[in-house]
Amino acid sequence: MRQAEFELAQAFYATNQARSAFYPQITLSGAAGWTNSAGGIISNPGSWLVEAIGSLVQPLFNRGTNEANLEIAKAQQEEALLAFGQKLLDAGVEVNNALIQWQTARSMLKLDDKQVAALETAVASTWKLMQCGNTNYLEVLTAQQTLLDSKLTWVTDKYSEIQGVINLYHALGGGVD
Repeated sequence: MRQAEFELAQAFYATNQARSAFYPQITLSGAAGWTNSAGGIISNPGSWLVEAIGSLVQPLFNRGTNEANLEIAKAQQEEALLAFGQKLLDAGVEVNNALIQWQTARSMLKLDDKQVAALETAVASTWKLMQCGNTNYLEVLTAQQTLLDSKLTWVTDKYSEIQGVINLYHALGGGVD
C-alpha cells in the first residue's frame, strides 16, 4: 500500500516537473567576468544578454517536446492513481476475507463446544448403560470415537480462528518491518 502511495506521489511530482519545463529557466552563477592585470573586472555584456535571451526563449523552441513530456507524465500519473485505487481495493478485500475467516471460525467453535458437551454426555450415558448390561462395549467405543472426531474438529476450527486473527493482523499492516 505504501509503495503504491509513493509511486503516486512520484508521478505527481514528475507531472509538475514536466509543467515547469514550459517556464523560462534562469541560472545564476558566481562568475561575472575575468580580471585584467590591474585587478579590474572585464566583462562581456553581450554574452550575458545572449545567455539571458537564450534561456528565456528556449521553452518556445522546445514546446513540442515539453507538451509530449507533459502528456506522458499525466498518463503516468493517471496510471499510478489507478494502481493506487486497485491496491486500496485489494487491501479492503484482504481485510474483509480475514474478518470473515475469523468470524466463521468463532461461530463454528461455539457449535463445536455444544457438540463436544453433548457427546461427552452421550459417552457417559453409554458407559452407564453398558455397566447395567443393556448395551455392549462396541457402542461405548463408537460413542468415544464420535467424541474424539468432534474434538479433532474443534481443534481444526480453533486453528482456523487463530489463523484468521493472524491474517487480519497482517492485512491491517501488522508484522511488516
